[in-house]
Amino acid sequence: MSRSTTLLLIAFLGLIAARPNLAAADDHAAIAPYLTDDVVGIAYVDLEKVDVAKMIDQVVRLRLVPEQEAERVKAEAAAMQAVYAELPQRGATKAYVLLRVKDIFGGGPIWIVETNGPKETGPVMDLLRGWIEKSQSLGDLPDVLPLTMEAEGALILGGGSAERLKELRANRANTPRADVVAALAHLEDADAGAAVVLDDDSRRVVREMFPQLPAPFQEINGALVADGVRWAGVAVNFPPELKVALNVETTKPEAATTLEQTIGKAMVIAKAILTEYSIDGPPAHQQRAKGLLPLLSLVAPQIKEAQLSITFGDDEQEIAFLRDFVPAMTQEMRDEAYRSSRMNNFKQICLALHNHESARKAFPAAASYGADGKPLLSWRVHILPYMEQMKLYNQFHLDEPWDSEHNRKLIDQMPEFYADPDPAVRAAIGDRGRTTFLTPRAEGTMFGGREGIKFSEMKDGSSNTIMAVEVVPERAVVWTKPDDWEVDLANPLDGVKRSDRDGFIAAWGDGHASFIPNDADADEFRGNLTYAGGEESKP
Repeated sequence: MSRSTTLLLIAFLGLIAARPNLAAADDHAAIAPYLTDDVVGIAYVDLEKVDVAKMIDQVVRLRLVPEQEAERVKAEAAAMQAVYAELPQRGATKAYVLLRVKDIFGGGPIWIVETNGPKETGPVMDLLRGWIEKSQSLGDLPDVLPLTMEAEGALILGGGSAERLKELRANRANTPRADVVAALAHLEDADAGAAVVLDDDSRRVVREMFPQLPAPFQEINGALVADGVRWAGVAVNFPPELKVALNVETTKPEAATTLEQTIGKAMVIAKAILTEYSIDGPPAHQQRAKGLLPLLSLVAPQIKEAQLSITFGDDEQEIAFLRDFVPAMTQEMRDEAYRSSRMNNFKQICLALHNHESARKAFPAAASYGADGKPLLSWRVHILPYMEQMKLYNQFHLDEPWDSEHNRKLIDQMPEFYADPDPAVRAAIGDRGRTTFLTPRAEGTMFGGREGIKFSEMKDGSSNTIMAVEVVPERAVVWTKPDDWEVDLANPLDGVKRSDRDGFIAAWGDGHASFIPNDADADEFRGNLTYAGGEESKP
């Protein structure tokens, strides 16, 4: 997780992790004039009740951030909490986020901070300005332009221009929009929440552009969504009282009944699909399907007049299930993201190797050599010009070994495409500048000799020949060092077979990357490691 992503996550959680009491528009003097007819989304926080640090503690407990980053995220949350704690001390009372369709293209949502009165706007503004400027200097926030309204005891912050904010103030409404107020009121007692409404223009677009759904969902159409739904919201209470609630208020009870029936049909279809996958699907899909099946029984819509609600966490069974299910699913999604990132890295490496072959009429050798015949630098250095890394490449002294006084200084500048995306793997590898993306070296492999081979020499076929693999962390090497995976052809999976997951990534001679399971056929894999062994590949 990048620093920018982490800070934005913390900021968002801080804005929604409170228990507001939103029973009436009178409670929102600062925001009521801005609940105009074009508002489509809103969030709220009572600044006196924000505790970002405690919220992040729960997020870490649910393993929603990698274990290796937990302490850093907690430290950043504590720093963020120090800012929030000072806001009420300076007179800030509440904060709101408003979103209109035009804001999506005009600088982002509008933030409104209410204070105890006009005298407090100055101190609050000074605090916010310092935080904004610091975040912008780190590249963690886009430009945010503040506009102080001392007479009304509130601050407005938003992207775009001061003229845009002044226009917002000029177009204030005398009467707040009723459906937005109703949506706000429904967030009462939530730790986290968001509400969505539609303005007239959005309803028209939905009414005209909503696609025709196939049976049995044909009753969900543009007219129902645009005219039958007043607002929709999600409210979350985090552990120790974990609770998630989806609520939709319709304009008439018949619309709520239609939504309930449609959800029931969807659950029947989902159960059939998941049951099939849990029996006949690929291993990874079987595991996910078996985990999702119990969740379906928890989807039990309730209707009260024109409002439909679905709540998870009403009893201990649901709470226990969510506590186990959320971390497992989060880790699985994270692992899939890491796998996708590795695949992309290997595809970049493949493309660079092919571009080298096209330009130099041969793939790079595993290493460059000095006049004394000793290896100097890895192939990973010599493909840098073909990966838009010419500036880094030009810094190397190509006639010196990787660990010369000069070249050793460049180890820490390892490009990101040589780094594994998983923090756990990076921690296991250790020092910055080490990589698990290596080429197989043995007699007959593409990088087994002192000279680079030509494309035409891959007699077994480029799609049947492995160029590079992901090795286990214990086999990691310094990326500039002319060192790779020394293959034991008698036991070809030794060095790549994982104990922490079910397979590894390989890059092939035709430029594609693929996932190879740990239980791959050893004889076939051995044949794929050589480029002219004459082995017959399975179809």
